Parts: sequence; C-alpha cells; structure tokens
Amino acid sequence: MALSSNKQGPIAIGLCGAAGRMGREIMGEVVMHKDMFIAKTYESPDHSLVGRGVGQCIIQPDTTEDFLEGCNVLVDFSAPGSGVLTHLERAAGRKVAAIVGSTGLDETARDKMEVLAKKIPLLYSANMSLGVNLLIALAQRTQELVGGGFDVDILEMHHRAKRDLPSGTALMIERHLKVVDPEVRVNHHSIRAGDVVGEHTVLFTGVGERLELTHRATSRKAFTTGIIAAIRYVCGKPPGMYDMRKVLGI
Repeated sequence: MALSSNKQGPIAIGLCGAAGRMGREIMGEVVMHKDMFIAKTYESPDHSLVGRGVGQCIIQPDTTEDFLEGCNVLVDFSAPGSGVLTHLERAAGRKVAAIVGSTGLDETARDKMEVLAKKIPLLYSANMSLGVNLLIALAQRTQELVGGGFDVDILEMHHRAKRDLPSGTALMIERHLKVVDPEVRVNHHSIRAGDVVGEHTVLFTGVGERLELTHRATSRKAFTTGIIAAIRYVCGKPPGMYDMRKVLGI
C-alpha cells in the first residue's frame, strides 16, 4: 500500500483528542484552510461526547474498526496515557502519516515511535509553535557558548488544569540542551495557575550575571499555526521520524 499523500486533493485529517483544548483549537484552525479538512474525529470510548456532533463530524470511539479509513494523516493530541501508541500502530497498519503533539510520553513510548516511523512518516513534538522551537535553537547556541560555567534552569508556567509536570516542552528543551552537552544539569521549576496558555524561560546563571531566554504563548494560535505547517510538511514524506525543527528549517 502506498503512503498517503495530498496530491489528489485536500488533506483528510483524522483527529484524536478532538474534544480537548487543542483538539477544538485545531478544528477551528483547519476550517480556515482550503487544502485540508477534518474527515474523522475520535475520543476514548468512555468519553461523554462520543456519538455527538462536532463541526461536520460525529465523534467516534478510537476503537472503531474503520479507524482512519479515508484519512491521509492522523493528528493526535490525546491526553497522556490514552492510547497514543495504539493509534500510531493502527495508522502504521493503514500507511497513514501521523503527527503527535501529546505530552507526557516517556522514553519507552518515544522508542516505540522510532520503530513505527520505519513504516510511516511520523512527526512528534511536545510543542509545535515557531517561537518555542526558536527558543530551543537559541538555548542550544547559548549552551555552546557558555559551556559549563553557568547553572541552567527551566521555569515553566501553565494553566491550573495542565496535568504533566514539568511540561513536555520543558523536557524537550532539556533534551536538546543535552545534545550540546550530555553532562549538563538542568533544574526544573513549574507553576500551575489560572488560565496561562504557556510560558517557558531558560535561565543561564553565572557569577554576577544571568541570561534569560523566554517564550510566552498568549494564544493557542501559536500552536495551531505550527500544526497546519506540520500537516502540509509530513503528508507525502517518506517513512521516518520528523520534528518541528525540520518543518521550520531550523
């Protein structure tokens, strides 16, 4: 079976986590673009909205037999632990490209994604905003310049309902810093309050001076813009593991 692509028409999206914060934002963004549409929406079988309409779709249980049938790409923003790997296995079985933005995935899950990426193009990022990925690039360059002479801390703040702590983005920043220096010790500091969309600061603190790199998301539009770019990028790509830095050319 050939890998799905968008060469024959608009990109058909199967969206997991459709009733969540990001799922609703993605649906609202996709309708603004003529080259793609939401073909299927999914939630876990016990979700209260299964069977109800959202946009032009009825939310289906993610266990349905025709999961992703007729779709070019899976976009998965399910809650942590809600079957992301199962979704990806089924996408791989149908040769459907996949984008995963779910956070809270451990090393075992990421290793499994690497295996599945041998069958389909799979893009994973804990944060798909342009600004955050630029922040990571700047933090890496700063780490290269300061070496081991500065303490490194990541401060992140999110709305009170966010479950994972530290955030997936904070852990992503740390992983990229360790690419520069595997021995770097990073301290994490988390705040959960109000309706904060997301703030991340990387602090490099030396003797008598401190450098702060900060990204503040004031709207989830920061994420959905990147997701639209990721959807266009991954469809038609050969099997492999991709991330937002490749999408953005960073």
